[in-house]
Amino acid sequence: MEKEIIWRGPEFKYYHKDTSWYWMNGIIAGALFLIALYQQNILLAIFVAITELTIIMLAKRLPKTIEFKIDGDGIHFGKMAFYSYEELTGFDINEESDEVSELVLLTDSKINPTIKINIPVKDKEGIRNILKNFIDEVEYENTFFDSIADLLGL
Repeated sequence: MEKEIIWRGPEFKYYHKDTSWYWMNGIIAGALFLIALYQQNILLAIFVAITELTIIMLAKRLPKTIEFKIDGDGIHFGKMAFYSYEELTGFDINEESDEVSELVLLTDSKINPTIKINIPVKDKEGIRNILKNFIDEVEYENTFFDSIADLLGL
């Protein structure tokens, strides 16, 4: 049995967004902004403007390549984060393509209940074998919000 697995990968799944994505996003945000102004809801108008600026900034951001490590202590996300097995309630591995699978970690957090990581297909079974020693493998069904995020390219 392997003691640890280390690989490098993107910190999040990136979707290329063309000009039409930005136009559509801007039109929807602009319409919401105008509706808020028409209803004299200045707070909502400010909220829509700040949200749109945040979405555009995050949409342009490219993922950094970081080192992931799974060992007996937990799951390390480079120097950014660490999840011990006590914080995790289960995991699932979904097929994405011939080269990449998606590791879905379920946490006990109410704010961020799932963490998704791209893993190399060649390491899939090794990762599964290590994780099975510490947490349960469960079947993860994509939520409505996962489907919307994929549809919108977020």
